[in-house]
Amino acid sequence: MHRSMIGPIAAGVAGMSSAVNRFDRAAARTASPGGADDVGAVVDQIAAKNDFAANVAVVRTADEMVGTLLDIVA
Repeated sequence: MHRSMIGPIAAGVAGMSSAVNRFDRAAARTASPGGADDVGAVVDQIAAKNDFAANVAVVRTADEMVGTLLDIVA
């Protein structure tokens, strides 16, 4: 794989990992007894879900580009 294609894929995977971690922290805040900021935690979960989806789109696009490049070269 060409080096320039590894960057976007790695960035997308790192972004997905970060979004999962943020979602998990927000979910733990939501589930904790006596959570003072349940609304903020739910908003954080939604934001993390959207961030995850955006990073999936980055990885898919990079994967499609690699496939197109391989088709051109082949």
